[in-house]
Formats: sequence, structure tokens, C-alpha cells
Amino acid sequence: MNVTTEFKSVTRTRKLLDAMLWLIVLGAIFYSLMTSTPLVATHSEWEWSGWALGILTDAAFILAISADAVLSRHGVTGGKWPIAFRWVTGLASLFLNTWSSVAEEDWVGVAIHAIAPAILICAAEVSPIYRRKFRDLEVTLAAMVTEVTVTQAVTSKKVTRNQKPREVTVTPKVTQPLVTPEEKEVTEELSPVKQGIRDAYIEGLSATEAAKKVGKSRPYVSRVYKEIKEALELTA
Repeated sequence: MNVTTEFKSVTRTRKLLDAMLWLIVLGAIFYSLMTSTPLVATHSEWEWSGWALGILTDAAFILAISADAVLSRHGVTGGKWPIAFRWVTGLASLFLNTWSSVAEEDWVGVAIHAIAPAILICAAEVSPIYRRKFRDLEVTLAAMVTEVTVTQAVTSKKVTRNQKPREVTVTPKVTQPLVTPEEKEVTEELSPVKQGIRDAYIEGLSATEAAKKVGKSRPYVSRVYKEIKEALELTA
């Protein structure tokens, strides 16, 4: 599995989920206003104000969705009150959308007008779960991407590309495959020093602290840190 590709795929899916959620919210609000406005207008002293209660209910629902979106990105749950708030606004929207049909005993109309509020209520409940799951997955994959990128950055990159093939005279005494010094340096495991620099960067240590930890000069560690940051920017 390519960790960087998977991380970008998960991020795209999470953004698509957010976009679809807001599309559902806006569609439900538009439909709700058309349905609830006549009901409220007939029971209000000022008919022109029939839209106000629908706007108030929908604005409260948008408040709940927006607050949860921010909290979910940081892995925080609001507790019982936000859940109660979402259900109150959702049920209020359900009432405003269906009561006209209930009063007329038009049960087909009740079912039709209940679809949008029901979808809205379910979306409000499932979206926090999706967001927290995607956040946890992104955090895990981001850590893996950082570790892989840092490891590649602290490994020497002195292999020159498009090298002309070297003519090698093979004798019967040759028992090991020929490997250039540059290829050997890239394929071998990280040295303890580079391993220490990599771990220090992942731990968030400064260049000075990392230099003390690995026993190398600060300019050398700073140079490696710079290469790591450049590599991370390329994978972002």
C-alpha cells in the first residue's frame, strides 16, 4: 500500500462527505421552507412572517452541524446537550413539514413531507461518527507518511540518474553481484546517527536538541532537518 496515495484518497473522501452533507442540509432547508411557511402563516397574526419560524429552526440546525464539524476535526464530542439540541431542531422541522398533512389525514402527504426532515436528522447523527472515524484514520496515515518521508529524506540521495552502464569484466572468482557505492549507500539500513535524527524529528525536537542527542554538530543536523521539511512539502 502506498501510504501517501492512501492518505490523499482518505482526505478527498472526507471532503466529499462534508460537501454531500451540506448539500443535504441546504436541500432540506429549501424544501422545508416551502412546506412550513404556509402552515405557520395560517396560524400567525402576520401572514408575511410565515417564513420566520422555518428560518429560525433551520438556522439552529446549521449551528449544530457547524459546531460538530469543528469539534469532530479535533476528536472532541460535545456530550448530551448537543445531541438533544440536534434532535429538538430536527423534530421541530419534522413537525412543521408534516402537520398540515396530519391535520388533513393525508398520510401519503405525511410520508412525503417527512422524508427531508428524517434524512436531515439521520445525517446530523451519522456525520459526527464519520468525521471522527476519518479524522482518526487521517491522523494515523499522516504519521505513517511523515515517518516514511523522514526516513527517505535522511537517507543519502547521491545516486545519479541516467548513468551510463559500466563495462565489467566478470571472472570466475566473482561470487557477489556488483553494486555501486551509491546504490549500496541507498539500499543499506539507516545508520544509528541518521536513525537518531529521524526519530528526533518525528518526536518534534529542535535541531539543537537533536544534535545533542545524536552527538553530531548542529549545522549538520539543521541541514538534514531542512531536507526532511522539503521532502514533506513535496508529499503534502
